[in-house]
Amino acid sequence: MKGRQPPADDRASAIARPDQGLASAVASALTLGVSLATVASGVARADPLADGADPLAHNRPWQALVEMGETPANPQMAAQVATFLGRERAACAAAPSRVPRLPPDAEYRDALDVIDGLARDARVVMLNESHDRRAHRVFLGRLIERLDALGFDALAAETFAPAAPATLADGVPDAATGFYTADPAFADALRRAHALGWQFVPYESQVGMARETRETAQAEALAAWIEAHPGRRLLVYAGGSHISRDPAEGWMAARFVARTGIVPLAIAQGATACPDSAGDWPIDAPSPVVAMRGDAPMRPGPVDLVVLHPPSAVAAAEAARGARVAVCVAARDEATLLRAFGDGEDDQAIARDQAEVPAAATRVELRLPPGRYRIAREDARSLVTLGRVTVDEANAGGCLRVDPL
Repeated sequence: MKGRQPPADDRASAIARPDQGLASAVASALTLGVSLATVASGVARADPLADGADPLAHNRPWQALVEMGETPANPQMAAQVATFLGRERAACAAAPSRVPRLPPDAEYRDALDVIDGLARDARVVMLNESHDRRAHRVFLGRLIERLDALGFDALAAETFAPAAPATLADGVPDAATGFYTADPAFADALRRAHALGWQFVPYESQVGMARETRETAQAEALAAWIEAHPGRRLLVYAGGSHISRDPAEGWMAARFVARTGIVPLAIAQGATACPDSAGDWPIDAPSPVVAMRGDAPMRPGPVDLVVLHPPSAVAAAEAARGARVAVCVAARDEATLLRAFGDGEDDQAIARDQAEVPAAATRVELRLPPGRYRIAREDARSLVTLGRVTVDEANAGGCLRVDPL
């Protein structure tokens, strides 16, 4: 598939993998995949796409997955795109184990409460994600709200394309905003930040993607923003090990510290429950937690704390995106993708939610808060608007029929 491909050196720590313990996870590394400042803006909106066009650049995730095939040449990228559809089993299946090894003497406390206390005196907070776990992006949205109350008002994200501030001026993330922002959960977090009046800050390297060049350029971009905005407070959202402050490893955060003298609060999102793993986890909680010893977080290496996402927390994160709403559709002899766009938003906007419609199925469930939505169906060739639906409390238990335009 043409378009965005992973840089050869984009490696990040496995601290976000469900098979790793707290300390060993920080030390190990894996290739995470796509680099993100290459999303085209102003892309064409032909339907169907022209031959050779990049489906992802045109906001067509289903067509991208179909093009990748059953045995994709880049399984990581396929797993990351599948996450945009809420399908995380491929990423979980790639992990050697889905159950974390947790310290037997730890006490577990609500992650947002712990961060609230630690971030009060921080000028910069850095949070990472695994690029194939949706719960991490839901947590980003919740953290934005918590940090807003502390005076933070800017979000820098590795995935932002240079055009991101312009694309987000209206609060509607689109295909030109970034790469991972194509996940509806990530887009929800950005809508939340926009509603709070936050500024969006791109910082990905524009001078090369070799590791040394990339990490230095990212750190310099963040330092330049900090120096240009005295008194402002910044949340940085990165992938994997980029938030490591270990000077010997040379990741972005360590270079930022050396460049500015500012030591960011570094928060790693660690072990995250996979589908059907609830019975295997040694702990459970309704929200993300931090392992504590006494009054201090257990610190595995070059970060300040690790956020764990137990099974019930992952389920709650998905439920927080909206109630399950069944939408009636006509049966097709092939699997397709049903997508709900905000009413008035075009095909380049990131869908509020989207889900696979299996072959022969006549209904599919979406996660949607109350509101009016444009419903479209994407197959391997085209994206077709079916009509609109209105979601309210009266829809509970029924199957919404799409009103044709």
